[in-house]
Amino acid sequence: MLEKDARRILFFRALGETDHEGVILPSSLLETVRKKMEPFLEDSDYFARFCRSLEKLAAGRHNINFPTYYMVFDFKLGRSGLLFLISFLIGLGSNYLGSGPKINILLNPLMILLGWNFAVYLLLLFKGIIFRKYSLPPANTAFQLINFARSIIEKFNLLFLKRSKKAALLRNARIYFIELWLQQANALSAARLSLILHGMAIALTCGVVAGLYLRGLFQEYQFAWFSTFDKSIVMSLGKVIFAPVLLLTQGSMPEENMGAAWIHLFAASAVFYILLPRFLLLFHTRLKIKKLSRSIELDLTLPYFKKWRLDSTNLALYSYSYTLDDKNLFLLNETLERVYGHQDKLIVENIPWGGNLSKSQNRERIPVFCFNAAQTPENEVHGEFLSRILQRLNSCIVIVDYSRLTQQQQNSRFLLWKTLLEDFVGLNKFFWTNLEIIGRENDSELAAALWRKNH
Repeated sequence: MLEKDARRILFFRALGETDHEGVILPSSLLETVRKKMEPFLEDSDYFARFCRSLEKLAAGRHNINFPTYYMVFDFKLGRSGLLFLISFLIGLGSNYLGSGPKINILLNPLMILLGWNFAVYLLLLFKGIIFRKYSLPPANTAFQLINFARSIIEKFNLLFLKRSKKAALLRNARIYFIELWLQQANALSAARLSLILHGMAIALTCGVVAGLYLRGLFQEYQFAWFSTFDKSIVMSLGKVIFAPVLLLTQGSMPEENMGAAWIHLFAASAVFYILLPRFLLLFHTRLKIKKLSRSIELDLTLPYFKKWRLDSTNLALYSYSYTLDDKNLFLLNETLERVYGHQDKLIVENIPWGGNLSKSQNRERIPVFCFNAAQTPENEVHGEFLSRILQRLNSCIVIVDYSRLTQQQQNSRFLLWKTLLEDFVGLNKFFWTNLEIIGRENDSELAAALWRKNH
């Protein structure tokens, strides 16, 4: 799959997961696109076609330029001109950090730059050995930073209550999209970042070399050795460091007061040791990016993507030792449809206290179990029931309804249910909600929790 199609799909998934009220992507719009795409259901590029059509209709309806949102965080080389200019200017100015005309042979900007690049080359050469047992977590770190930024932005936006709801939705969708994208294309993003760093290293080196010549043209520029050690040691070390360059240029080590010769030697060394290897690394990285950007494979079998097709999502709802009324069922069914897509029929079954699942339970359906939080969770009853469930099913979703609890009871009862459920189904499948509240806020809260934990 092409990168732009993959980005578009992930962005509209992110927008769908954050736009629970259908402000930008109402269900009617999705239904229109689904019907329009029906002839292409069996095509391998169905989801790419679906999102292109969805983008066209939504952009026309809301006057939104969606590419500005899903093409962010792409580390494109062409958009990094300012970084390259800053790197060049830093390199240019590094030669003017001292007012004295004499420069230390080993402690000058170019020698420091050479040392840094040698360290980078060694790291790249031996990274397979050094980091064989360790994996760096750039994506996880990025997720933490993004989530931290999101929390700060949400608090900051409380000061601007008149902010457009569409703008807030698009901002949140963009942040969530970046998370999804880094998770899906971490290698591609890392390669693009490496490309930018190589470009900045080249610009920095060019700036240092340009600064050498500019300072040499307009003021006295001498190279000398300031130390208690004999300068012959330094010259011997220099012959080793600059040996390949001297061999290629058929030159010899300059003397201390030969400023122009040192500048030419440093410039030739910069080309040989930095610019040439960096250009080779840059070319290799570009080839890697080209390959990665054409082979992005998304997991389109996730439950979320079923709502973009005419497929039905198989769900089975089980309430344990209490009955959900029609309003509860309506809210829960609507929320589950928002998360898992359209369902032909939601199977509902009430299980009595101490009872068990029927033997005819359909294993192809996603089981959703509802418990009444007003009941005290007991290992001998609820725990035994959950244990029997996990013997028959690989996983399940558990919703605990606290609508029948008072405000004072909620915290203590939540801890009891949390303690019980984390031993059986894990907290990732545990949802604490009030099914009596049918307002949009509660609906969105439950839907958002289902999104985050199941997708």
